[in-house]
Amino acid sequence: MGSWSAPLAVDPARFVPLGGALLVLLVALLALRRWWRSRVRLERRPLLTKAELELLSILRAALPSRLIGCQVSMGALLQPRRGIGRRAASLARNKISQKVVDFAVIDPATGVVEALIELDDSSHDARRDAARDRLLAQGRYRVIRIPSKPRPTPDVVRPYLAGLIA
Repeated sequence: MGSWSAPLAVDPARFVPLGGALLVLLVALLALRRWWRSRVRLERRPLLTKAELELLSILRAALPSRLIGCQVSMGALLQPRRGIGRRAASLARNKISQKVVDFAVIDPATGVVEALIELDDSSHDARRDAARDRLLAQGRYRVIRIPSKPRPTPDVVRPYLAGLIA
């Protein structure tokens, strides 16, 4: 049989620096994990769909004396009315933030927006569109809605542009 030996005595003070180092490492790893998860990850996307590109070409040909703005922010078109309180102004800004209009027809001499054009495709919802139109009406904008079906052609689009074509 083997001989019995007494357990070796270990000084606990030897483990304090090791424990401290492990604690610092754990905190650093948790911070790194939190930073990695909170990173904003973005990628490029097309500004216009194929259908919007086709309509832009038609609009430029039909309205050669006008500028055509694409994907115009409603925040660039509307602002809260002067004299309303901070809370009401904040609510008004929230209603229009993150919303865009497909096209703006602009008089190049004055910079005045003559009309806003929306290509109504499958992503559009009639109820939401009506709410957007009511917001734009407060700015006295003319909103032209062109259906995506049948596919817009110069002959299909021309009647919608009545009053803009000189």
